[in-house]
Amino acid sequence: MWAYIKHADGRTEEREFPAGVYIEIGDILEDGAVVIDVPYPDEIEEDMEADLYDD
Repeated sequence: MWAYIKHADGRTEEREFPAGVYIEIGDILEDGAVVIDVPYPDEIEEDMEADLYDD
């Protein structure tokens, strides 16, 4: 998963996170950086679609 983060000094960067890590916009990371954007894939993978709907 990739996310765009902003450091306290104003710098921004794109950072990769390991599989299974859940990141949301507004999260504050261990180094004090804040998540400002989490780009999602255009297509939902078949195995992910089952997790979205709970019957």
